[in-house]
Amino acid sequence: MNNQKKILYIISGETGYKKTDEIILKSLGNVRKLNYKSNWNYIDPKLLFNLIWCNIIVVWFASFHAFPVILLNYFFNKRLIIIAGGFDVANVPNINYGAMRGKSRAKLGKWLLSRAHSVIAVSKSNRQEIIENGNVAPKRISLIYNAIPETIITHTIEKKNQVLTIGEINEETYLRKGLDRFIKVAEKLPHIQFIHIGKWTDNKGNSCQKMINYVKQISPENIQYLGFVKKEVLEQYYSESKGYLQLSRHEAFGVSVVEAMKYHCIPIVTNVFALPEIVGKCGYIIQNKIQCINLIKRLIKDNSPMKININPKFYLNFRKESFKNLLSN
Repeated sequence: MNNQKKILYIISGETGYKKTDEIILKSLGNVRKLNYKSNWNYIDPKLLFNLIWCNIIVVWFASFHAFPVILLNYFFNKRLIIIAGGFDVANVPNINYGAMRGKSRAKLGKWLLSRAHSVIAVSKSNRQEIIENGNVAPKRISLIYNAIPETIITHTIEKKNQVLTIGEINEETYLRKGLDRFIKVAEKLPHIQFIHIGKWTDNKGNSCQKMINYVKQISPENIQYLGFVKKEVLEQYYSESKGYLQLSRHEAFGVSVVEAMKYHCIPIVTNVFALPEIVGKCGYIIQNKIQCINLIKRLIKDNSPMKININPKFYLNFRKESFKNLLSN
């Protein structure tokens, strides 16, 4: 009997964490990937052929792109796993964020989640959103944290008096990622260098000049926007920056925060959703702008390193083992 896992992996648009999971899944079985980037993909005959071929379906996000495969799976009843790691189970009315805000979108998301044999949460906070907003029974949810490679940093770089933040910039992330707060904090600390790294996009993932012009117009001179950079450049900025700011209004996990911690770039984060869970005692959790400003001043003056012990569950080996156990059950 052939017990090889044949996994149909369905996503909508490429990201680093989705690529990471693709690599993990390929180490555990034979993987075919469908990337739904346009409406034409929904009538792609490859879906039917791949659905017949596979014995496990893994979908990132309970959203529109999941609908065709889940509808067809009524007839095949292949094992279905949904990773519900963000917008799809969020409901944050004050920033108009989350699929669970609107009635029709929420109904679709709940129906998609109801068809899954297992739902993966990427943090305890995210797990609670899946339960409360998605109406998923806790016993059907597996907590498997998003993760980074467990590499040992052997080189040391002298820290500069600069503060870093990472994130894609568009109309949705401007408030959700707290870029407006980042700008206001930088205005109050004109003698400190603030660095932003991340793509500028519109809602279709294309470059958005309008957003670029607006953000740069309201930003003080001590913020430097670098746009998208290569991995080596990003690691350099993690290594040489004293502090990392994540002033989000919603985070299901926070991969960039963990990456910063790995390079001993001290995180300062808002007390919302998964951020306190991720940082723990390895950084600072703030309640307001004044507290943030004072902490940055102290961080810049203080040359004594903070001891950072990243939760081992935030590393790829744990995520891989957790996937392996889930797929084997």
